[in-house]
Amino acid sequence: MHDSMLFLPRDESILGKAHRLRWGVCPEEELRNYPWLTVFDEEAPQNPLEIDELSTGIGFAVRYSKRHRETAVGRVPVNSFIADGVLDAINDDPQVLLALSKVGFEELIAELFARMGFAVDLLRSTKDDGMDFMAVWDDERSDPIVLAVQTKHPDRRSSGRKRTTLSVATVREIYGVAKAWNLAGAVAITSSAYSPEAKRFAEMKPAEISLASRQDVLEWIRRYRWNRDE
Repeated sequence: MHDSMLFLPRDESILGKAHRLRWGVCPEEELRNYPWLTVFDEEAPQNPLEIDELSTGIGFAVRYSKRHRETAVGRVPVNSFIADGVLDAINDDPQVLLALSKVGFEELIAELFARMGFAVDLLRSTKDDGMDFMAVWDDERSDPIVLAVQTKHPDRRSSGRKRTTLSVATVREIYGVAKAWNLAGAVAITSSAYSPEAKRFAEMKPAEISLASRQDVLEWIRRYRWNRDE
């Protein structure tokens, strides 16, 4: 693509059912290193998406999906992290939020961030290193803002009392992860609430970490869920 034009091969018969078109972006100076990008009959590498890296400045459409999920075979784009029906159910009955599994709560928050306008990379729970997903805000007018997001969905206490209040240690953990990854900031989100000590820690660093509790999550669902008639 160039400006508003899309270039196709002169012989469009080669675009049979076995072929797939994928748009991409590539700096002009990189074309000499990857001639197969502009020559339709040039032999391409076995996995051309391997060059889809920020270091090369080359990107294919798969990178520009707003939602990505890390799997055992790599990072894949997805249409949604959670079904619309789940958000509708929680909106109708907030108690449904507490019935979600830990993974379900994590996926719910990832989906809400995507609907807010963030690009979301949801990490595998077995190797999240203290961060459930990265949320990237890019309005094309400034450098992207990358946030580390950690979700906490405590188990209900056996006595039937409210779920555990999150301690300051939880807040310090995700704050440390964001620092270690050199990210713009951190967000800690729970289906419960935070302790006074945790809130005080976050208040000392308002530009670097923010907290969200159950009421915040319910408000996000009311604000960002899809309309029923969509």
